[in-house]
Amino acid sequence: MYIDESGDTIPLSQKGKKHLVLTGCIVDETDVRGIDEQLRAIKKKYYQKPDIEIKSNFLRYANPDLPHSSPIKLMSRAKYDELEAEVAEYLKQIPIELISIVIAKEDYWQQYPSQNPYKVAYMFLLERFQKYLAEKDALGICIIDPREGQVEKHYFGDEINELHESMRHSGREDGRLWSQCPNIIEKLLFSQSDKTAGIQLADLYCYPVFHIYEYDKQPDEYWRFQDITLPKLQRKNGRLDGIGLKYFPGPNKKALS
Repeated sequence: MYIDESGDTIPLSQKGKKHLVLTGCIVDETDVRGIDEQLRAIKKKYYQKPDIEIKSNFLRYANPDLPHSSPIKLMSRAKYDELEAEVAEYLKQIPIELISIVIAKEDYWQQYPSQNPYKVAYMFLLERFQKYLAEKDALGICIIDPREGQVEKHYFGDEINELHESMRHSGREDGRLWSQCPNIIEKLLFSQSDKTAGIQLADLYCYPVFHIYEYDKQPDEYWRFQDITLPKLQRKNGRLDGIGLKYFPGPNKKALS
């Protein structure tokens, strides 16, 4: 499971975002090579560099009609439209599954004023990954970009790794309860997004979830969510809420299907 976030853990009073979204992109080991080769082919086609980084904000601002800068900026609108369509089709057809955790930061801090919302998001994410692995009688590892924040990156690896290890080996820490996660093997693995295609994929799928919550949109008002991310979110007996998408705290304010 490759993991990335959208949003931040900055207080709203300091111009932080209203939501933090943590998304896990689950890839079967037999599919890793094919998924990576397809993405590298797209990158080479448009940039002649198969190792260039493609993330959600880079891709959106690659549009030459927008004034924003982007490391993958294109000068031709026709080529941008072609790139966006090709990336969208790629994301729709590759064999992956998603789990997204949405934390409403203001409501969260009303209940847990001293707690880091990233930690509770990671706890919910790992519990759901464990359920997925147990149902398949499989083992899994987690790979994450250990930097959080949009401008100045904040390293949080040690804090999250401690939680990861506690959840693998125990069902309790400091009085808190969670599901033990024995099917998750190895310590939490760290890799920056520019070095790992899987984390770039997690980012591309994660931002659309953040977008519909942060800007209070319905699913059909943002095509990247409706067409790309929503179909990949895990379901059980047709149920999405609480399975492939967890909103916390309180009831989910959006009707998703």
